[in-house]
Amino acid sequence: MAISKKRSEEIKKFKNKDFSDCPKLTNAQLKQMKPCHLLDRDLWKPQKKVMSIRIDVDVLENLKKNGKGWQTKLNSFLRTAVSKGLI
Repeated sequence: MAISKKRSEEIKKFKNKDFSDCPKLTNAQLKQMKPCHLLDRDLWKPQKKVMSIRIDVDVLENLKKNGKGWQTKLNSFLRTAVSKGLI
């Protein structure tokens, strides 16, 4: 379930400065932590947007040649490029 814009704004405005009731995590605990999207995809689902885009025919054919999942693969390529600062 995605966070609504309203809830997102509430979270951004929250200004708790007293963390005395929060126990400090040990290095061992920190090493065990994993991003929630790696644990359960239902906890983290990026918003998707339907769009129309022009792609060279040969590029599209190569993407589609392995069948189902080509759009997911394309999204993954783009996400990797973004995370590496290439685009």
